[in-house]
Formats: sequence, structure tokens, C-alpha cells
Amino acid sequence: MAWQLFLKKMSWKKSKFASSLMSLFGEPVRDPHPESRIKDIRQAMLDSLSGLSESHQLARVWARVLYAPDIQALWYLRSDMMTLLAGLLGESVAHARLAVITLMFTGLLPAAQMARPRRLRT
Repeated sequence: MAWQLFLKKMSWKKSKFASSLMSLFGEPVRDPHPESRIKDIRQAMLDSLSGLSESHQLARVWARVLYAPDIQALWYLRSDMMTLLAGLLGESVAHARLAVITLMFTGLLPAAQMARPRRLRT
């Protein structure tokens, strides 16, 4: 019985230590209600695809955005969207549309995973 109590206390201390250590590495404070922000990101992604001429590739990307299970999946779908939008509208228009969406991910992903700012090559 005393051993189980000791293990419970140790697991709490270990968890507190790990979270304190991670805060030193600059992990962003997580949004307490990310569901609404994820919904907004998903809608912004779908809005950026609306009005395009129908194609198999558009239908595939639309469905993947619509049914993406989490924020990570939406983050990685940006490259599919860039490919599609650049092919239909040009690279500069595609980049401008996705720049707005990319900013919406701030605070929902680890800082190391966020895109680094860079100049657009012309």
C-alpha cells in the first residue's frame, strides 16, 4: 500500500518535472479551446479552394481538408493546397492565400514545426 502511494507521488513529480523542463525549451502555451480555431482553419482552407474549376485533384484536396482528423493533418495539407492553387492561379496568388492560413496555426503547433519566414523568390 505504501509502495503504491510512493509511486503515485513520483509519477506526479515526474510529470511536473517534464512539463517544467518543456517550458524551458519554449514550447508555446497551448490554446485551451483549440477546437474552434481548428474549425476556423478548416473553413479558411475550404474557402480558399472555393470558386476553382472542378477537377479530380480539387475534389481530392477538398475531401482531405474536410475530413482531416486533427491540426497536424491540416498543417501538412497546406502543401497539397499550394500545389493545386499554384497550378490554377499562379504561385504568387497561392502563396498569398496560404500565408493567411499559415498564420492561423500560431500557438496550435510546436514552434519548431511552424514555417520560418522567408522571402518569396521572384
